[in-house]
Amino acid sequence: MGDYRINVAAPNLTCVCIDHVCNGEYSGRIYHKYQNEENPFRESSQLISILDDFFNQINYPQASTRYRTFQKKKKDEPEHEHRRKEPVKPVRTAEDVLVNRGKKATFILHVQYRQNSTWQGKLIWLEAEEEEEFCSVLELLKLLDSALAE
Repeated sequence: MGDYRINVAAPNLTCVCIDHVCNGEYSGRIYHKYQNEENPFRESSQLISILDDFFNQINYPQASTRYRTFQKKKKDEPEHEHRRKEPVKPVRTAEDVLVNRGKKATFILHVQYRQNSTWQGKLIWLEAEEEEEFCSVLELLKLLDSALAE
């Protein structure tokens, strides 16, 4: 086994299974412990979007900034929404999530922070038994690209 540690207690631990790679884009499945079903994605931008929605859903890690948008704010809409969401509860263990494998590659993703409108964390490539830290979503995508190019 490689020289890496997986924090199975992390609420947002995800398993990213890459099944197909074509022209620099990859598709596959995402697994986490808050859902029994897989989350399929067809391209890297969809992968990022699904993961960001997941982090917002469980509110972990908390985002330090709000995204800008071209859509106008309604006059009666408060500046900050303080609606409490019902907490999401895990339906699987981390061990159940980590047994999944991709046809091309498998990655364990642990986003530790969402600061400066991007992500920081660790990515473990299971087949190569390697772990790398990343400081942005762009760097995460470059790590995935470098692993899938081999």
